[in-house]
Order: sequence, then structure tokens, then C-alpha cells
Amino acid sequence: MSYEEEEIINENSELLLSDARGIYIPRDFVESEYNLKNVSEEDIETCKNPDDEWYWDAWINICDNAILIDKNGKEWTLYQDGDLWAIPVNQEEN
Repeated sequence: MSYEEEEIINENSELLLSDARGIYIPRDFVESEYNLKNVSEEDIETCKNPDDEWYWDAWINICDNAILIDKNGKEWTLYQDGDLWAIPVNQEEN
């Protein structure tokens, strides 16, 4: 893990999906029950089909823009380094 990744991924981060899922991380993520904002329905639908020609473009849009909201109302962003991580929006709160 690089220094930059260590700055992003820390004890406040949550592992969402392992890289063992390979190309299916986007599909498995959008088919889960996460409460998301800043994500288009079109990108979600595209990521349900790994054979779609826009699959990776839609996934990049989701990773770059999604805000995941947990059951306590806490907001998280997404970060993928192979594994998919949830990163608290405000790291200082943790």
C-alpha cells in the first residue's frame, strides 16, 4: 500500500467488497442495499450488466460521485484500490 493509500484507508474506513470479486465489484455493489445519493439511475442500471459497453464508465461515475449513507446517517465516499472501501466524509469525526 502506498503512502497516499495509507492516508485514505485507515482505521475509520470500512471494507465493502473484496477484490476477489474481480470485475463483479460494480455489479455486486449496485445490487446491494446501500442508501446512495449523487448517483444516477442510468449508471446503476448500467453497472448491473458487466457486459455493457459503458460498465466501467458508469462505475467510475459512481466511485467519483456517490455518497453512501449508513443506518446512522453517517456519510461515506467510495475508494477502490482493488478492494472497495467506504471512507468517512469527515475523517475528523471518528
